[in-house]
Amino acid sequence: MNWEAYIIVFLTACTKFLASAFVGINGFGLNILETFITICLGGVVGTTVFYFLGNKLISISQKKRLKKINKLVSEGKSTQKIMTKTNKLIVKTKHIFGVWGLAFLTASFISIPIGSIICAKFYRHKKSTVFIIYLFVIINSILLSLLASSFPSLGK
Repeated sequence: MNWEAYIIVFLTACTKFLASAFVGINGFGLNILETFITICLGGVVGTTVFYFLGNKLISISQKKRLKKINKLVSEGKSTQKIMTKTNKLIVKTKHIFGVWGLAFLTASFISIPIGSIICAKFYRHKKSTVFIIYLFVIINSILLSLLASSFPSLGK
């Protein structure tokens, strides 16, 4: 057993899920089952850590922001929201795709940390959100493992 390969593929799956199957199969020579299990576990652990850590950080941030707004209101100053292009894109994505679309994008194209935090921001009140992300992580683990084994020259 090559523990170094498992650890590297696991950590890659925790952060940049899309590349992890190619690193496992084509980079380290793991078979499909080993790669599937490793990236599936890495994706689920990464999602769990970043979803709940993001939830906690959002809670802390909102408390600090509320204190700042209360201070500004007591001083008689305006509390105008600033809408950036990135914020507009995130909100537009939320409205177009919903929780299922964001979960799919998290496990596919967006990195797990960013996607999990975005899902925690918008859907933390839905208990099923983290499980929907888990579902897409497992589905994409299967697809990426099969894809990586089909193209052995990628990732070397």
